[in-house]
Amino acid sequence: MTRAGLPAKVDDSSGTVGKRYARTDEQGIPFAFTVDFETLENQTVTMRELDSMNQIRLPIADTVQVLQSLVNGTWKWAQLVEKYGLIKN
Repeated sequence: MTRAGLPAKVDDSSGTVGKRYARTDEQGIPFAFTVDFETLENQTVTMRELDSMNQIRLPIADTVQVLQSLVNGTWKWAQLVEKYGLIKN
C-alpha cells in the first residue's frame, strides 16, 4: 500500500479481530484489510468498510487497485460488493 502512495497502518497487536476492527472504527479508518489463515490457503484477504461494517473477500493481488479506486472515486463500495460478494456472518 505504501509503495503505491496509499496511507496504511498495520495493527499486529494481540487481541481478537473484533477488537482490532473496533480500534480502526474509533480512528475513523474507512477500510480495513485482514490477513488470516484463509489468506495462507487461497491468497485472499478480507476487506471491511467502516460505514456499513460489511465485508468482502478479494485476492491479495487486487487490494492496491481496489483501494486506489475507492480513494480516487473511480469505484464505490457497492460496486465491490457486487463484484466480490458479501461475506455472510
